[in-house]
Amino acid sequence: MIGREAATAGRSAAATGRSAAAAKPALPGFLGVPVERHSSIGSTNDEAFRRADEGAPEGLVVVARVQTAGRGRQGRSWWDAPGASLLFSVLLRPSIPLAQCPLLALALACSVADAGTEATGATLGIKWPNDVLHDGRKLCGVLAESRVSGASSTKRPAVVIGAGVNVNQTAEDFPAVLRGSATSLRIAGGGNPLRPDDLLPAILVQLERYAALAASGDGAGLWREVAGRLPKPGSEVTVVSGGRRIEGVVEGITESGALWLREPGRAEATVVSAGELA
Repeated sequence: MIGREAATAGRSAAATGRSAAAAKPALPGFLGVPVERHSSIGSTNDEAFRRADEGAPEGLVVVARVQTAGRGRQGRSWWDAPGASLLFSVLLRPSIPLAQCPLLALALACSVADAGTEATGATLGIKWPNDVLHDGRKLCGVLAESRVSGASSTKRPAVVIGAGVNVNQTAEDFPAVLRGSATSLRIAGGGNPLRPDDLLPAILVQLERYAALAASGDGAGLWREVAGRLPKPGSEVTVVSGGRRIEGVVEGITESGALWLREPGRAEATVVSAGELA
């Protein structure tokens, strides 16, 4: 597999202020597309969308050692430790309805959890809507965004799912404000060091089966694959959404991964599509 020519990567970096991509097969491809690697970049999601506008195919993966403008869900910034985190985004052009695209973020979280469990032997869980946890602490966040790319001949939306995975941090590496809530695969695995680049191929292998369902338009099949990682019907949960705490019992999961939540004293369940479990 051959990446873009080095000269092209260099010109692009000079024009945009980004670091030159290591456009070589330093990492394996996904869906037959070479991985593009950067030493430093603003946001891997933004770069994936930029490449989508240029006509990049489904399966493009953008990886960065450092993000200077990384972001998480709900407009939050994302902290990472250079060289200790795995920071990447994947470009997809799914055929499922746009309303179901949040399932792809959950699919990536499942892929990280499964690959991380295989690498460390630790049991990793998913916290709705798409965080990866160990022992109640967060080690991965996922952000999914969609746009219609002008260069797409099919006019299918470009969906970019990005992940920030804490791989090789020790407890002392985290800022004091995060030490009670954040963890890493290294900590989960008992302190054994890991290489972020070694984890990426395992994640992409897991993700490929979900991407295949989305590409074929099988939204129901994708939902079946991921819904088991979400809160079970009958679970009592508290969701923080739009600054409001909503307490209730989960009655079901919608086709987009939102929660049907019945609050005390209410006759009908409420659909909660954004927020996070408290």
